[in-house]
Order: sequence, then C-alpha cells, then structure tokens
Amino acid sequence: MTSKPQYVIIDLLKYATNEGWEMIKVLLIAPYQGLAETAKKVNIPDDIQLDVTIANLEEGVRVAQLAEKQGYELIISRGGTATMIQDVVSIPVVHIDITGYDMLRVFTLIRGIKKGVALVGFANISQGAATICNILEFDVKMITIKSRDEVRGHLEKLKQQGYSVVIGDVITVQVAEQVGLRGVLITSGKEAVTDAFEEGKRVYNFFRRVNNQFYYFQETFNSMPFPVILLNKDGEIIEKNLMYEQAIQSHEIVKSPTISTIIKKVLENETNQWAELEGENNIYEIQAFLVSKSEAIVGINIHSSVLKTHIKAVKIIGNPVHIPIIGESDQARRIREAVQQYAHMDGSVCIIGESGTGKYTVAQEIHFERYGQDAPIMVIEGSHLTNETSEINNIQSKLLAIKHGTLILRDIDSIPFEIQDSIQNLLNHIPSTMKVIVLAKESLDKLVYEGTFDEILYHKVSKYSLHLSPLQERKEDIGAFVDYFLTEFHAENGDETVGMKQEAANYLMQFDWLGNLSQFKKAVKELSMMTTANYIELSHVEELMSKYERNKDKNERISLDGTLQEIEQKVIKQVLQEEGNNQSKAATRLGINRSTLWRKLKQ
Repeated sequence: MTSKPQYVIIDLLKYATNEGWEMIKVLLIAPYQGLAETAKKVNIPDDIQLDVTIANLEEGVRVAQLAEKQGYELIISRGGTATMIQDVVSIPVVHIDITGYDMLRVFTLIRGIKKGVALVGFANISQGAATICNILEFDVKMITIKSRDEVRGHLEKLKQQGYSVVIGDVITVQVAEQVGLRGVLITSGKEAVTDAFEEGKRVYNFFRRVNNQFYYFQETFNSMPFPVILLNKDGEIIEKNLMYEQAIQSHEIVKSPTISTIIKKVLENETNQWAELEGENNIYEIQAFLVSKSEAIVGINIHSSVLKTHIKAVKIIGNPVHIPIIGESDQARRIREAVQQYAHMDGSVCIIGESGTGKYTVAQEIHFERYGQDAPIMVIEGSHLTNETSEINNIQSKLLAIKHGTLILRDIDSIPFEIQDSIQNLLNHIPSTMKVIVLAKESLDKLVYEGTFDEILYHKVSKYSLHLSPLQERKEDIGAFVDYFLTEFHAENGDETVGMKQEAANYLMQFDWLGNLSQFKKAVKELSMMTTANYIELSHVEELMSKYERNKDKNERISLDGTLQEIEQKVIKQVLQEEGNNQSKAATRLGINRSTLWRKLKQ
C-alpha cells in the first residue's frame, strides 16, 4: 500500500525581494514523501539555496509554474512529474535518475515474493531492471511503456493473468492501488539526488528565460446559501460566491493536491465526487459536480468544515484505494475468500474482532471489490455519535446525496442504547444501492442477551458475520507483516531498512501483541528507526521488547494519587486494557453494567 501523497506548499515569496542574491535558487519537487526525506540527508552544495515540496504530476506542474513566477532558477524532480514540468516552464528542469543501486534496493525489499511480480515503467527504468534481474535470476516480468496513459491497460491485464505485485514509478503505484494490485515504488537514493544537484549546477549556466503565467478570476455569484466555487479543468477558480468568501479565509481547498484528481474524474465520468480535504487548521467536506462538459467547468459545494482538533462523527472517502489482506495463514486466506463473497452479496455485513485486528481494512476491501473507486465510502464513528437530531439528519441527507456506495459504521457496539433506535431508523431509510458494513469489538448477540443492544437493530446489521482473529492466533503471518510495513515506511520516509533478520522476526513471535496489528505496526516502525543499516537485527528487537515489558509492568501498578473519581478512571482504563478493550468483559469484571461503564468513560 502506498499512502496518499502529502503536499506542503512552501513560501515562494520569501526570496522575491532579495536583490543581488548570488546563490542558485532551487526547488526540488518530490513526487513522494520519501524522496523529500532523502533530500534532507544529502550534503547540499554551498552555492545552492534549496527548498523542497511534495507534489506529483499535475499538482507538481502547478507548483513549478508558481515557483517560476516567484524567481526560482532551477527545478529538480523525477519521472513523469519532471517530464510534465519541463513542458510548461522556461527555467531548467533536472531529472533525478534511478540508479542501479535504487533498483537493487527495491528488489531486496520484495525478495520474499516468489512469483506474480511485474515491473511497469519507461525504458530508463525497465532496461536497467532487466539487467539486474538477469544477473540475480529474479523472476520479474518487464513491461516498457512510452506514455503514462498505457499504465492502466497493462496493469488490468496483469491482474487478469494472476499477478499481485507491480513495481514502478509513482504513477504505476497509484494506478496499481486503483485496479487492486499491490504497488511497490522504486525510490531514488542519496546518490541519485547528489548527482542531480551537480547536473543542475551545470545546466543552470545555459538556461535563463522567463515564462510568465497567470490565473484569471471573474466576478462572484452570491445566490447559493452555502460556499460554492466553480473551477476549470486546471483547478483555477472562475467563480466564487459570497458564502465562500465569508466561510473560507484562504484558498486552502484550491491548493489541495486532491482537487485536480476530483476535477478529472467529474469531467471523465460525469458523476458527482465526494472528498475530504485537509487544510492547515481545518478539514473540509466537499461535493464536486459537473457544470459544463463542453467548457470543462466543475462546481464544488463545501458541505462543512471543522477544526482538526474537533472529533468528527462522520467522514466521506471519495477515492478508496486497494489495501491488500496480508499473510498466508489459514485466517488470512479465509478473510480474502470472505471479501470476495461478501462484496457481491446485498445484505449487511458485521465484522467482529478485537481492536487493531484490521476490521476497517477488511471493510475497505469489501467496498473496493464491489465498487472499485467508482463510489465513495461514508464512515460513521459510532463512539462519537450523540443524540442530537441535527447530527442524525445531517447523516441522512448525506446518504441520500451519495446514493451509491458503502456505509461503514465503526464501533457499533459502543453506540449508547438510547440512540440505537435513531440508528435503526437511519438504516431503514438508507438507499437500497448502499452497502452496509458494521464493525464491532465483540459479538452483538451477546450484547442483545445482556440487554445493552437493540435486538431489531442487531438483525438489521448482521445478516452476514465475519470474525477476525487476534494477531496472537496468526503469528505465522508476522514475517509477512514485517516486510509489508517496512516497504510502506520506505516509500513514506525514505528509510534505508529493507528487511529483518529471520531470528529477529522469530523473536517477535514470542509475544502476545494484545494491541494486535496496530501495536505491532508501531513496534516495527520504531525498530526501523533504531538502525541505519539495511537489516533489523535480533539485538534491536530484544532491546525494544525489553522496554515494552518494563512499561507493561509499570502500567500494571495503578497509582493511588488523585481524587476518588480520577483513581476510578485509572482502574477502569487498566481493566479495559487487560480485557483487550472489550467493554462487555470489562463491565462484568468491574461488577457494573455496560451502559454504566460507557457513561463513566465519558466523564
């Protein structure tokens, strides 16, 4: 899995007023997070003033155009992003190459995969990779492309042929997620970035032209009762209403890297698109709709915005991606089979498992198998729901607007009994084209028996059930999870770690991992940060796990400092932790009913 790229626009004005500046003002546009992190570790030549930002393809082009206007003299980028930038700016653009070392590193990361691996890329990638594969006798299918438009067709064909892993550049990995393949990014190392700096210094002396670009704005319209903007195919605002000016203090939404993707989908599919956009301090929930196909104009309705510190009960995911079910244990194979079956059944699905067992990931895979990226996911956080009528009505209106997609109701077993009737009524009026998936930490039939869960709602949401095993019951998958997480960290942060020694992985299997995959992923992340070498050694694992055990012993001793209510909260939280966050078991052990426990947790 690759996570969605983050984008942080730098202050391009900070050098605009400097006169007589002797250094070369360089902007490195990294198509992925890891490249930006790698650049920070490289020794920058004394005569280069470097800024780094993260943007890919069309968004990278927009950043480059802005950089040129604000006086940057050289741009460094990679792959398709560099090629696209080169076509639109009149300042030098230097390509970061992919070296043989970079190829060898990515092949090492996936060395445990024996079959079903393909590489899809331009000639500069595939030719060098083919040589390495021949020397090392790797069984990797090579596909050379001449245009990024060829990527999807090749990947869909590979999926039909049974391939599961695709290696390539950023565009290859992104399309792989969309079609349901695991994409592994070929990253550029410090050597390649250093070479790009030296090449940039050479070409800078031959290149100095100015290409003025500008954005056009028109008069605003004020008739709509909520913030609305109209954008052209390039993401430029051509109209905005008064509510937009009053509610949005900056153009954060337009600057989001997600906007260009949404506009493209609306124009190609002529359908509405939902998304959440993250600004500096706010999260915006938007709906994009087609205004004019011939003039390529797209409208954006801003349905709501909340501070990042505010806990949202509802969010909409407009572009769900494929996240593979990792492992070859019986449990992992059973989950993959269930995903295939339940995705094409019309009844609701109840996924049950302890915290951190991957319930949400499985729900996403069911959605992706059923709809791909053609429909959104609405996620309701059951533990954050209140009894306010306006909140339920807001959810209902959004469901009616979406019409086609998946509703995921998380922590349904945490919904207070007094508002379960409202949830039942909500589900009774849900469009028949919506797939309903609920997630619970414990079996709902037991809660019905205890009188803390509505029986009618129980029958409504649990036509099909899927139980997920805790990690301690599928320890044979620990090695596969280690490899998967390290690949993810490498692409995100540029970590040099490419694997874990077998004896180190075996040592991890000795522990119970009561926090399941969530806890395990954090441990692997910390292990990857403990070494600058290629492999995590047994000594690293022993050092970290000894700290885990010491902290565990400390947590088991409850401090009696504080008020009676504070001590009570400590006892409740300790019992919950020991019971794997199973509220029903914790309530029984504390001698109180589940509703009382829920109220005490809210105090």
